[in-house]
Amino acid sequence: MKGGIFVFYEDENIPRVEEINGELFLVDPQACAIIKVINKNNCRVAFGVNAERIEHFKTRISELGRTSQDIIIGIISVDDENGSAIADLVMPGFNWQEIRDRGEKPFARGLIVRDFMQEALELFDQEAADKLKSSKGISVVVIDCGVAEIYSV
Repeated sequence: MKGGIFVFYEDENIPRVEEINGELFLVDPQACAIIKVINKNNCRVAFGVNAERIEHFKTRISELGRTSQDIIIGIISVDDENGSAIADLVMPGFNWQEIRDRGEKPFARGLIVRDFMQEALELFDQEAADKLKSSKGISVVVIDCGVAEIYSV
């Protein structure tokens, strides 16, 4: 500690300054909650832009004889900190740079085993994990902006 004075608050939801590795940081849980809501709303944009592919994958689920209880549709930002590893599993070896070179944002889109996605969501977005667990019907998981959102189609 560099001579700083720590004030411990009973209410962890109020903004405060904390020393982390010798640096002072503003910790503002309310601002973080607002940012999370905005980012979840941004997932809606990705969902809308991919509506045609979602319809395609709904048909594929039926053609493959799969059910909504064992498979989901994934729309995953390749450049997202949480989605990049999942994207590589969904579409291994794909050249994402070609999409970036066209000025577009790359998304991996495909069918994913529901249990795998459930476990992945529990690592970074418990709210989305809970929503997927309770969802009925065909679920679309969108991962973008550091968060995930679940849609039923």
